[in-house]
Amino acid sequence: MWHTVPHCRPIRMVTTLTKHYEARTCADLLARLDELENLPSNTPTMPPLFATEADRTAFNERHHREHIHQGTLEGAQGPHFLGIDAGSTTIKATLVNDDREIVWSSYATNEGSPLTAAVQIVKKIQAELPEGAWIARSCATGYGEGLITTGLHLDEGVVETMAHYRGAEMVSPGVTAVIDIGGQDMKYLAINDGVIDSIAVNEACSSGCGSFLQTFAISMGLTIQEFTQAALNSTHPVDLGSRCTVFMNSSVKQAQKEGASIEDIAAGLCYSVVRNALYKVIKLRDSGELGDTVVVQGGTFLNDAVLRAFELLTEREVTRPNIAGLMGAYGAALTARMHYADEAEDEDVDTTDTKEAVIADVRHTASNILSGEELDNLSMTSERDVCKLCQNHCKLTITTFQDGSRYVTGNRCERGGDAKKKRSDRPNLYDYKYKRCFAYRRLTDKNATRGEIGIPRVLNMYENYPFWFTLLTSLGFKVMISGRSSHELFETGIESIASENICYPAKLVHGHIKWLLNKGVKTIFYPCVSYEENLVPNTDNHYNCPVVANYPVVIGANMPELREEGIRYMRPYFNLANHELMVDRIVEEFAWANVTREEAETAVKAAYAENEVFKHDVQMEGLKALAYMKEHDCRGIVLAGRPYHIDPEVNHGIPETICSLGMVVLSEDSICELQPGEKLNLSDFLAADEDDPRKKNADGFRHVEDRKVTKMPLRVTNQWAYHARLYSAANFVASYPGLELVQLNSFGCGLDAITTDQVGEILADKADVYTMLKIDEVSNLGAAKIRLRSLKAAVEERERNHRRALAGAVPGKQDQPVQSDAVAEAKAKLEMAQAQLAEAQAQLESAEADAKRGEFRKTGTEAPTPGRQVMLDTVMKANPKLTEAVKAASRRAAENGIGEAKKSAHNSATMSKYANRVPFGKDMKDYTIVAPQMSPIHFSLVESVIRSGGYKFDILEHASRENVETGLKYVNNDACYPAIMVIGQLVDAILDGKYDPEHTALAITQTGGMCRATNYFGLIRKALVDAGYPQIPVIAISTQGIEDNPGFTATPALLHRVIKALIIGDLLMKCLYRVRPYEVTPGSANQLYHTWDTIVRETLEHHGHSKTARKFIGKGYLPYQTLVKEIVKSFDALPLKDEPRKVRVGVVGEILVKYQPDANNHVVDVIESQNCEAVVPGIMEFMTTRPYISDWNEHYLGMGGNKLGYALMRKALDMYNAPVHKAIDLAHGKFSQDLPMPELVKKADEVTSVGVQAGEGWLLTAEILELIESGCPNVICAQPFACLPNHVTGRGMFGKIRRLHPEANIVSIDYDPGASEANQLNRIKLMIAAAKKAHKAAQQGETTQSEKVA
Repeated sequence: MWHTVPHCRPIRMVTTLTKHYEARTCADLLARLDELENLPSNTPTMPPLFATEADRTAFNERHHREHIHQGTLEGAQGPHFLGIDAGSTTIKATLVNDDREIVWSSYATNEGSPLTAAVQIVKKIQAELPEGAWIARSCATGYGEGLITTGLHLDEGVVETMAHYRGAEMVSPGVTAVIDIGGQDMKYLAINDGVIDSIAVNEACSSGCGSFLQTFAISMGLTIQEFTQAALNSTHPVDLGSRCTVFMNSSVKQAQKEGASIEDIAAGLCYSVVRNALYKVIKLRDSGELGDTVVVQGGTFLNDAVLRAFELLTEREVTRPNIAGLMGAYGAALTARMHYADEAEDEDVDTTDTKEAVIADVRHTASNILSGEELDNLSMTSERDVCKLCQNHCKLTITTFQDGSRYVTGNRCERGGDAKKKRSDRPNLYDYKYKRCFAYRRLTDKNATRGEIGIPRVLNMYENYPFWFTLLTSLGFKVMISGRSSHELFETGIESIASENICYPAKLVHGHIKWLLNKGVKTIFYPCVSYEENLVPNTDNHYNCPVVANYPVVIGANMPELREEGIRYMRPYFNLANHELMVDRIVEEFAWANVTREEAETAVKAAYAENEVFKHDVQMEGLKALAYMKEHDCRGIVLAGRPYHIDPEVNHGIPETICSLGMVVLSEDSICELQPGEKLNLSDFLAADEDDPRKKNADGFRHVEDRKVTKMPLRVTNQWAYHARLYSAANFVASYPGLELVQLNSFGCGLDAITTDQVGEILADKADVYTMLKIDEVSNLGAAKIRLRSLKAAVEERERNHRRALAGAVPGKQDQPVQSDAVAEAKAKLEMAQAQLAEAQAQLESAEADAKRGEFRKTGTEAPTPGRQVMLDTVMKANPKLTEAVKAASRRAAENGIGEAKKSAHNSATMSKYANRVPFGKDMKDYTIVAPQMSPIHFSLVESVIRSGGYKFDILEHASRENVETGLKYVNNDACYPAIMVIGQLVDAILDGKYDPEHTALAITQTGGMCRATNYFGLIRKALVDAGYPQIPVIAISTQGIEDNPGFTATPALLHRVIKALIIGDLLMKCLYRVRPYEVTPGSANQLYHTWDTIVRETLEHHGHSKTARKFIGKGYLPYQTLVKEIVKSFDALPLKDEPRKVRVGVVGEILVKYQPDANNHVVDVIESQNCEAVVPGIMEFMTTRPYISDWNEHYLGMGGNKLGYALMRKALDMYNAPVHKAIDLAHGKFSQDLPMPELVKKADEVTSVGVQAGEGWLLTAEILELIESGCPNVICAQPFACLPNHVTGRGMFGKIRRLHPEANIVSIDYDPGASEANQLNRIKLMIAAAKKAHKAAQQGETTQSEKVA
């Protein structure tokens, strides 16, 4: 029927619709569309900053009040104290009187010249100071502290963290946390008992700071004030879904495309800035960790929208001082006042070099700050120079003032290019180890019977060079080591770097190889070392890092110079722990040089002996350093990291900076064998029963004894060799007085997401301060100096407090009062009154809790504390499950002794806290085992298999955005995306109340390889304890039996069904993805899949019987062979469109983001939406790689395992796969056969090496080759951001694959909580567009060729 609508074309109404729709005019429709402007866009949103106007009023009343009184200079008298905070973009100054009242202040941009701005400030103050007032002392802080202190002759400088703390303590006595966000820097201070206990800064990354918001405001055509107001007026703030604000541009653009308003984007950006601070810098898991009194400051917190977002996300009220932007300068002024002594009238004090002020004929000590003509005549010259006093060749900027004083930046030590100055005499193990490692004299040309061989000075060579030098020299080679690292050397090899996300030490390798080639070295030896020596006994394994172990393979694949004629590039695989096999391997690899077995035996023996001596020498030097500390009463820093961190280009002079601060530098390997409480004979540096290592044994080698090392109750799997030393060193540091540990972390190092938390927990066990410095190719020594100076100041303050406490606790006999009866009686009454007061206080708190459950914790001073229920309801309305679940978790945590009220978060995560492992016992049969989702098609079947074994087993169906948020809360944010998603999924399942925590266990697979996935078990345990569920056992499903699970047994029958389930899952995935893009009836392929999913589940649980199959195909019993045949037959019979084969796009990568649609943003659906066909290799290949490479492992590494066992496994797998191959053949080519595993091994070895076994390892490369050679040259490589194995087997091999297959169209997509989905989608679409263009060209070429033939 037809309805005529006025002013509009006729609209046909379909009579078959079940619901009748009234006709509307165009004007009505347009009006309704206008209303949509006020509705949220498709982009996920967050609660508004203010739910009601009353909330906004209460917020304004709390924060727009005076904390620190600001007076004027009018009538000022007496001493005044000047503080100047020279920041990165602004300069702040305060002048306080003796009562700590601010009488003058300034906040302005520095216009690129902090010194000029400071001169103007000082001139203005001196001009306005009334008679009778004087600047008694001055102090500078901030990035420009040194320049301004030197140029203006200020009396002192103070590290900015201490300045900010002192200011915050004055505003809110008893402050427990200070968060400062400035223009380009961010700081977090955790304070415990009046001492800075932990410091976090944003290192080299300035994302998420004030300048970021200002940039976005300008891009939107707004001032920062207008931007703030817009954010406050937002009704649906956009959830930009990103912690890293650098990658947020595309998210903002996507939100704009989806109709989000400027107000909503502005509010979303404010939320994101706070998230960046909380999750990336502070790494906050629980807002309770901030303590009871939180002060926020810095220019960015002057933005009310940022402040409100901070309160909402942390669920607490905080104090923003009315001088939030001046806190650094105020703290500096307080520091000057604290250190002031008026000594001008004291005849016993020499005041020759001190200025004086005469007030009313009385002399007073005054600041040495320049004044009058001195200021007017102030001038400076700047020059750049390269220091030649050592091999670091620091690039200096030297500022010289008119009075001859100098200020130098860019220097790594205190000499600063001045030859008259001596370097610190403090022991520096980094310097010693670097020199000791490479202190070998190569053979002369005459004695080098086998010629020249080059070794790059990279990665593990900073540990193993003594070994390889000795071995190769013994074989008669002249060993050429590449030159010292430098940024210029890095730039020479930058073109061949395959992955921009890999760590800087790995990037340097390319430059070192280039250096050797440029020197004419024709043979380069750069071995792959999968296993290091077992450096610490009783560890779980002794792997190398995946990058360190396999990077020689990447170098060979990406540096074309190594393929030139006459160049021999050697990258053999070795297991340094297998001494016997080493001889065989050397004979094999150096067969071209005719090395005999006898020569190899002698060389290997000498190499291992020298390796032991080298390590022992480093340990002896460590003992000398400890002795120096004791003799000179100074502190020491164990600068812990990897071997390559001793490279000055990598550590950016941090060791020299520590020495310049008067502290000793030790390396982790210099003290890792010392045990806590061990009595050290520091006089002669030898244990009592140990021989002098300088003596030679019968074989002519120096002798070194082993030490016994006790095993620590670590939470993580102790699987990496260098990290084992790190944990041991931390254990010793925690018990040794005067030692602190600073961990170096190269940006992009995925393993340190595991190690940093564990080291922090070890130190926290003894209440030690943990400091981590993140470093990359950009030298940011300024931030490192701040951290190190802050650490030193915090330790000194802590020790002073400790001494005062001891002195108060143990008074001298002469100080002990005589306790009379009257005093005793008064004391008793006081104690009784205190007890009554405490009881009354407890009753009051209980009553308040009942009346206002969930109230904001009061923070700051004199701040009104309204109930928080309205705010909480607003915050949680988008995710209601958290409202009660989170509170319940907090209550459970308190009951378990976790999360009790505390002043500081620093000591909450300790090794002891996580030491108690709850195994899954045999008495837990009634427990429900919950496992995360990894591949819906496969794990649906695995769920049925485990249930068939008599277990209550659930696979979590989906991973949501909320799961990722939870994961970020409980997992180190540098961990890989799969870890964050999996742990968030599991923890949320408990928090949601779906499972009884008293009868639930969690399950996770544990590979036992060198990838950090082996440590998911430890990460889950930590998350459970932190969430308040320490009683929940975690089952590690592993063939290696790393963890003990007595209540869960993988019986042969269970394994049999698991293998069948995975193989059938692969078959279902293959069939579904093949036919779905061509189905005649939309949805028919999915419907068919779900039917077979049900049938297979039933057959697995009921030994081949299925009620659904009886109804669907008339067969109620389907043995394995029949089942796979019927599956193929059924999908083959599905009606499909008669059209040419579409462009095929393969998906490979890390196993979870490859198969889990929620992790890869439904990449298969995206491919099919672009009118393409997705091809995803099966999961069974990944699960069964070990049997097919056991021979390789045995030959090259001596780690082949049970040869007969693996042969039987290969035979069994062939038997399982045979029915599938047979069934696929019946479809006459519709479904492709997978290559046999031996063929994949062979293909991988042509491009990479089978030795690459971390993560997906060589299989990933093999899958790419299989796809290309089967007519699918378009490949998406899905990988988590900073996935180390993918640097090697994914991006690391793309170049070589493209050389072999020019048609290859490969795109690498990073998945991360902060990654932009819009950016991922755009890159995939671009790749598909290129694929379609190539496909069309190929079809046209075939047509043309056919016409020519015809």
